[in-house]
Amino acid sequence: MPSPLHQTLLGGERRNRVIDLCYLRLWARHIISEAEALILVQPVTPDEIKQTVFDIDEVKAPGPDGYSSGFFKAAWPIVGEEVTRAIMEFFMTGRLLKQVNSTLISLIPKVTTPTVVAEFFFG
Repeated sequence: MPSPLHQTLLGGERRNRVIDLCYLRLWARHIISEAEALILVQPVTPDEIKQTVFDIDEVKAPGPDGYSSGFFKAAWPIVGEEVTRAIMEFFMTGRLLKQVNSTLISLIPKVTTPTVVAEFFFG
């Protein structure tokens, strides 16, 4: 059976549990205070989510669909509520939609006519 720490870090009831991490002090450079720990487990708010999105530079963080943060800022009156709901659900459940967790890999040739994978840059 997984330990409470294992369950907390990997799913389980991580938002409802405070763990005594004193036994890790030997390896830690800084141990946060109980007050700091309580701040870290507070539910995120819609305002925090919006502020975080709006703090990202317009041309940064495009997703696999090509939409950058600039798109989300411009379309916030339309998509903001749904984006906020999805993010809050992630923080409450720990589950992320498969569609959100995807990545594109671009292969950029190092040579004119690549024939093996080693002849590509990964971008």
